[in-house]
Amino acid sequence: MTTSGTLAVGYLRQYPAMTHCELARAKAQIAAAAQECGFVLRHVFVEEMATDPAAFDALIKVARRRKVAAVIVLAHVHLSAVGDGETKLQRLHRETGAHALIVGGSTP
Repeated sequence: MTTSGTLAVGYLRQYPAMTHCELARAKAQIAAAAQECGFVLRHVFVEEMATDPAAFDALIKVARRRKVAAVIVLAHVHLSAVGDGETKLQRLHRETGAHALIVGGSTP
């Protein structure tokens, strides 16, 4: 898939046991996936469990304002439900039209 110049953002949930090195590695995996697919990575939003979904709300605002085409995540679980019955993936599609690109990786 070649999307040269198309904007993307990354999103991941930082779990309590995640070390600084694991977080840095997860961000690097997202950046590498964006580059490989030809996206211009605007930002990686990191969700802390205690404030979930604050980072996702910020992502939605940026995605709308900047016409972001894709949100890159390492695993489908990052876009799971928050508690209102709608998943983050469903909200992403409904509010922005951006696509989720799940690239896999060892970080949950």
